[in-house]
Amino acid sequence: MSISKTFFYISIFICLGLSQFGYTSSTMSEDKVSNVNRVDATNEKEQELLSKAAGLLADYEIAAKKLLTTLKNETSKAEEISDQAKELLLLSEEVINSTRFRLPQCDEYLTKTMVLKNSLKTISHESLEKDYHHDGALPKAPAECYHTKDLFIHPATVIILTRDDPSLNDTTKSSINAEISEVLGHTELVRQLVIY
Repeated sequence: MSISKTFFYISIFICLGLSQFGYTSSTMSEDKVSNVNRVDATNEKEQELLSKAAGLLADYEIAAKKLLTTLKNETSKAEEISDQAKELLLLSEEVINSTRFRLPQCDEYLTKTMVLKNSLKTISHESLEKDYHHDGALPKAPAECYHTKDLFIHPATVIILTRDDPSLNDTTKSSINAEISEVLGHTELVRQLVIY
């Protein structure tokens, strides 16, 4: 199967999977974003947390784009891609921890999401998709929680993909590209949800 056909089928699968759960990958209407219940940053500490999160989101976007550039390099190695995904995972945890007070309705959902970090050496890609990307192991939560969670889930998926295919075949590279490209769409939405 050619790369373009493989990418096409992966894209269709992702779109079908996301529509099954009622979310689109990186969009929420302006009305929905403005109607999200957020706690205001009322003191200096909370304002500092939001400022820190804004910087971390910028760092996240830079690191994600760097990963995509590395992926395009024919001599890139799975270990290098995995290390860059681990950096994104750490940045996502810091963003989530810095902004948790803004979206208290997401607290349990995000806490249970980040437990996944302890399973990255053993969880299957299929279980990660079902239980975390599509929320099978997570409590019900509003859409804003889903978008915030994806900052963590997409790099975790890349770590699993590189673990399972250290040779980085074309299908794996295409999947990694799709994961990171999608999460870049989530970063601006998360910025709107928790920073502004």
